[in-house]
Amino acid sequence: MKLAFIDCSIAGVSGDMLTAALIDAGASAQRVKRAMLAAAKPFGSVEVGIKRVKVNEIKATRVDVKTSDKGGRTYPKIVGRVKRLRLPLKVERTVLETLGVLARAEARVHRKRLERLVLHEVGAADAIADIVGCCTAANELGLFEGEILASEVAVGKGATKFIHGELPLPAPATLEILRGKPIRGVAANVELTTPTGAALLVTLVNRFVNVYPAMRIDAIGYGVGARKLPSPNLVRVCMGEARGHGLKLQEIALLETNVDDVSGEVVGYTIEKLLAEGALDASAVPVLMKKGRPGFLIKVLVKPKDAERLAHVLMSETGTLGVRVLPTMHRYALEREIVQVDIKLAGRKFKPRVKVARERGNLVGFAAEYEDAKEIAERTGLPLREVMRRVEEAARRKIR
Repeated sequence: MKLAFIDCSIAGVSGDMLTAALIDAGASAQRVKRAMLAAAKPFGSVEVGIKRVKVNEIKATRVDVKTSDKGGRTYPKIVGRVKRLRLPLKVERTVLETLGVLARAEARVHRKRLERLVLHEVGAADAIADIVGCCTAANELGLFEGEILASEVAVGKGATKFIHGELPLPAPATLEILRGKPIRGVAANVELTTPTGAALLVTLVNRFVNVYPAMRIDAIGYGVGARKLPSPNLVRVCMGEARGHGLKLQEIALLETNVDDVSGEVVGYTIEKLLAEGALDASAVPVLMKKGRPGFLIKVLVKPKDAERLAHVLMSETGTLGVRVLPTMHRYALEREIVQVDIKLAGRKFKPRVKVARERGNLVGFAAEYEDAKEIAERTGLPLREVMRRVEEAARRKIR
């Protein structure tokens, strides 16, 4: 399984540093630069410089992003413009997730609603360019198909000036984003980890660890920051293959709520919507509640970064007044991938998806994607069980 480890325990992380490290590890500097310039164009003029440098005789990469743009755009407006950029699907999804992490943190700090939130520094053209550049580089390196780990995050001390005036370090938004994540204070009177860097970490990283993971390292990248520090101002990315038993240890959160005043149809619809919105799994168990009322216990497995958003979906759809969150749970999972197969049924050609499970690269099993099989069954008139069997047979021939 492909594995990347981000070491930000010495000098923290910013958007430009992480982008530079990924370029240094092998992402195309030209393609990343083009993506950054194209992304920034709707927001303001930007200059992007990518160069190779040395820090204490270590070869590294530096990304300089310069703009006179000061931001001052609403969060919905930024999201709308990003969607019009026509980025690759995985890149767009990750960019929007990162912006969502930033916006929710700023909204909590300033006690404002998302639809009315105005983003200044983190909504400026250079910040958008950093986010798009980093996600483009990660996609180029295939990191979305593997697992990304990170070290504890170094943060500085003191104070610095923002659009709203002088604020303590770490910046309030940075702390909000890193809530629940491991941080490490460094005796440097400078901002080490920026809100943009923290948001990218929280979005990209599957889990934070205290030591380097068991892995075979194939590529190493160093990204240099702009500030001068007593220690090397570097973030390091190591990429390669995980070593171990082939099982991924995933950090998850569990959402729970009890309802006794909604129908089974509403519960079923809620589960479907939660899964469509990104829940890892969802189920409902019949229970007997107070005063002998029948009800449901709804359980939802989510990524920790999605817990608040999906809790809101759960409350909106069921009307429940509260959702329990059991954070920082873990589960072991096999490596998974989605492949398409070519199949001909009832004289028509289809390309259904199949979920494939592996352990250490060895095939363990596969299953036809239900929605694809359902659509084929409806269009051909064949029984669903027959369609799923034929799709899985096609997958077996293709994958073996």
